[in-house]
Amino acid sequence: MCFIAGFLWFSPFAFFPLWWRAMGKGDQKPGEGGPGMGVLFGTTLASIVVQATVLERTLAAIEARGPLQGLAWGLALGIGVAAAPSLGHRLFAGQGFRVWLLEVGSDVLNFGLMGAVLGWLVPR
Repeated sequence: MCFIAGFLWFSPFAFFPLWWRAMGKGDQKPGEGGPGMGVLFGTTLASIVVQATVLERTLAAIEARGPLQGLAWGLALGIGVAAAPSLGHRLFAGQGFRVWLLEVGSDVLNFGLMGAVLGWLVPR
């Protein structure tokens, strides 16, 4: 689900061109000068598994029930855990608010979707 949402968010028809320009990549092709696709997708998958596990444990601890509570808590945690701390990193790296908004928008969306699914699937 997170791969699909990320694919749609960063597709050439959505935010990828804006994000790529905001990153200052210009004519550079995606993947040039970075790790291979296996490393990118493998570490992304591992990160998603960790995020989903922590979110599930958090929802269980606060006794969130149902997809709406899961969505609400997922969005709140996405903003507090993913969005807020990364702002300083992006600004100190000189990437600015636009890069931050595009990247954390995807993160917050994913947290919300994970929360909704976990709230729906995992009985409390």
